[in-house]
Amino acid sequence: MNKRSCLAAFLLASLLMTSCTNTGSSGPNSGRNTGVVAGAILGAIAGNNMGERSGETVAVGAVLGGILGGMAGGQVDKKREELEAQEAQRQYEYELEVREQEKLEKEIQELEAQKVRDELARIATEADVAAAEREAARVEAELAAKKKAYEASQARARRIQDAQERIAQAQKELAELEAKENGTN
Repeated sequence: MNKRSCLAAFLLASLLMTSCTNTGSSGPNSGRNTGVVAGAILGAIAGNNMGERSGETVAVGAVLGGILGGMAGGQVDKKREELEAQEAQRQYEYELEVREQEKLEKEIQELEAQKVRDELARIATEADVAAAEREAARVEAELAAKKKAYEASQARARRIQDAQERIAQAQKELAELEAKENGTN
């Protein structure tokens, strides 16, 4: 390999290494970097197949291919960024619309509740109010009676448990006493 071929190979390797280290599927210039690498490789192959197959034609092909590939990849990056920006804008608008919809639904519910109150206020008589108050008092009294009965049943249950524990303790002591008596007789 002559000096020029070595230099061309070195330049090509440097170009590829630099581009490869920056190539990533999610980076801001990933399309450009991929284009540079692919263009350099294809340009080097084309340069090798043209003319004398010298290091110069390979290097020139690699450089030109890298430049053209980088330009094409840059366009891909630009288009991807535009699409991502459009998607972000659509998502933002969708979220705004959802919030507005929720706000409207809440307002509708409040208006419907107000409508019911207004209708009651319009048609209710003093007799209706008195009847509603009597029913509320009856339900509250029933609740109080059930609470009192529940608390009394819980108290009885505690007393039964206490009595059962005392019975068990007394039976245990009785058995111990009988065992002592039978052992001394």
